[in-house]
Amino acid sequence: MSAPTTGHCPLPSVAAGIEPAVRRDGPARLIFAVTALLVGFVPAVAAFALNPHAASDIGLTAIPVPAWVFVVVWLIIYPSMGVAAAHLWANRGGLDVCVPLAVLVAGLLQSTSFWFTDSLHATAVTDATGILLAATTVWVVSRYSSTAARWLIPWLTWMPITFAIKVAVVSGIL
Repeated sequence: MSAPTTGHCPLPSVAAGIEPAVRRDGPARLIFAVTALLVGFVPAVAAFALNPHAASDIGLTAIPVPAWVFVVVWLIIYPSMGVAAAHLWANRGGLDVCVPLAVLVAGLLQSTSFWFTDSLHATAVTDATGILLAATTVWVVSRYSSTAARWLIPWLTWMPITFAIKVAVVSGIL
């Protein structure tokens, strides 16, 4: 039985409560995870290579949370995003997964955009948009694969936390 369609785009099978059988594509998942990690950290490396004082210029040094906490969190989030993408790709069946993958890639790129801000205020705004994008991405991906959506929970959890930290610093609470 084929998935119902609207126009030329098949509806996700998860909407009908049927998720495709999981394929074991370990090497592909590893490649997707490492690629997401590299895409996530390249802007940071580039920012520090071009300006060794990038963190203080943006205002990140005012945050009373050790920098290593942010590094560890993103070392978890970026590969998780990659695994979610790999899961979508490997288990697409006959579904067109371009939309959830595009939204996921947009979220990955948006999460690195704070390196291009010029203040902690702008970084907080970037985090606010990140909350919306993370929630939207989890919702869109969940329409195709609940398993892939679960891989995005670390990102969805972290964005409000990092936003709250930056708002607290900007407002003088921390």
